[in-house]
Amino acid sequence: MQMTLKTRTIIPVQIILILVMTGLAYFNYASQVALLNSQVEENLNGAMNTGNTIIDSQLSLYQQMAALVAEMPSVGALFAKGDRTRLYAEFSKSFQSLKTRFNLFQFQFHTPPAMSFLRMNEPQKFGDDLSTFRRTVLSVNTDKKGVRGLETGRTGLGLRGVEPIFFKEKHYGSVEFGGDLLPVLENIKKAYGVEVGIALSQQAAAIVFPDWQKKTKPLGDYIPYFSTKAELTQPALSADLFKKAAAATRDRAVISEARVQGRDYSIAISPLLDYAGQNIGYVYILKDRTETLARITRTLYINLVVYASILIIVSLAIGFAITRNVINPVLELTRTADAISMGKLSEKVDVPGAKDEIAILAKSIDRMRVSMKKLLE
Repeated sequence: MQMTLKTRTIIPVQIILILVMTGLAYFNYASQVALLNSQVEENLNGAMNTGNTIIDSQLSLYQQMAALVAEMPSVGALFAKGDRTRLYAEFSKSFQSLKTRFNLFQFQFHTPPAMSFLRMNEPQKFGDDLSTFRRTVLSVNTDKKGVRGLETGRTGLGLRGVEPIFFKEKHYGSVEFGGDLLPVLENIKKAYGVEVGIALSQQAAAIVFPDWQKKTKPLGDYIPYFSTKAELTQPALSADLFKKAAAATRDRAVISEARVQGRDYSIAISPLLDYAGQNIGYVYILKDRTETLARITRTLYINLVVYASILIIVSLAIGFAITRNVINPVLELTRTADAISMGKLSEKVDVPGAKDEIAILAKSIDRMRVSMKKLLE
């Protein structure tokens, strides 16, 4: 089927308009998604950095408390004598206050290399060897220098500040303060509206959790240890995700996406470093972005409707203009040329209102008509 001049003229214009409008709609959608991803990444990195700042602050506090106790002359004297009873009486009341008010759960004295001398929370338990898993205590009693950082222990992953104890310039052991890491993660959840979790390396977990490690399904080299909402976060984790996280730093998390329980999440994952700077696992944060993506999608549909309306209006306007200024004059000239070819030479060729190439063509045809009429006379 042969298309008319009108069809061949208007369809290419409409196709170009459709392509332009579709491109604008896609560009607008892609720009909003890119902006969303940028905002989510900034939010997740902000949450991660806030958590690291809180952890560093707590660690510094614990080490300062340990240093304060270690520098007390009475502590050095009692420790040198091995007077566990008087040492406990010295700090029992203050420890209970700190435990109740500030959730302090670790206050312990050790003798070299890493023997428990006095646990303020369990004074009846002492004399056990901690050297197989308490690397911070070993480090302090070996190097005689204080340390602070994350460490796995019998009660789980904790914050530790350990300082050496001297009396009359002789080293007698160490003292430590510690707290739980989990309240820090809960605070991040409340402050940023996210879910937070920790995965430990199998090597780190095996030191203190051999039975638990057997019961928990590993993801590659890592085992989920804690989450503020395990039923949500754990399905989002995978061995591949932890492989990608190898590129993450403590200051800049690796960002990924996952779909869990029919909702879309962004995941930030950052290395978890112990007191010696060794990677013992990862901290991960999930941010729900389902509603934001839905709003962007709705905006896309609205834009498509608006662009389609604009397309229809512009197409009608262009079609009207082309029909009025091009198609109809050409059809009129075609009709006149047919009449001339049939010998009707009396009618003047004219296109009213034409002042462009159509008018020039009309004058040329009219001169031809006049010439043919003179020849026939």
